[in-house]
Amino acid sequence: MIKVYTLITVIFVSSCTSIDYTYFNNIKNTFARNEINVTESFIKNFEYSFIKVSYKKNDAIFVLARVLEDGSYEWIGANYEVIITKSGTIIETIGLESDIKFHESQLPDFKNFKTSSHYIDLYNPNLVFEKLSFNYLDTKLPVKDLNYDQVITIQRVSETIGWHSKDIYFYNKGAIKRSIQKINPLKPPIEITFFFKY
Repeated sequence: MIKVYTLITVIFVSSCTSIDYTYFNNIKNTFARNEINVTESFIKNFEYSFIKVSYKKNDAIFVLARVLEDGSYEWIGANYEVIITKSGTIIETIGLESDIKFHESQLPDFKNFKTSSHYIDLYNPNLVFEKLSFNYLDTKLPVKDLNYDQVITIQRVSETIGWHSKDIYFYNKGAIKRSIQKINPLKPPIEITFFFKY
């Protein structure tokens, strides 16, 4: 069972002396001018499942708060920012510089699909009920990096607003380990590294 923390224990964030969370002070800059080096020691000493989120060369840690009924994961930042992922894909955010929300979270498993379409809302700038298509591009087996045994590239397309971007998903033994996603056509991509504690 994946380790999650409850809202009662959210206070642990402010009590961890080995982790500097002060970079969450400015909510408009959700991600800090900060770099976090997740070492083996860091992972070992962290009690709960977490993700490292990198955005604009800045890093933040989000802790797994709960696993939702549809199998998606809700991750919470130090100032209660929220990232919800499904099979590694960001399906909703709350409190980030620019938020996204899928109208339904029945995303396909990108390891076994060709194309799918979904409706999303974007915030900052606002765009409501926009059709977004996901198209399978390719699968690569990495040569040098032993952390992953499969890398899948997916294209995001919204013809209405001319959005064409590529997301990359990194797997090991069928489990998502890392993803690079552009959740807003006007913003840089977000990189997530997943650390599950069982």
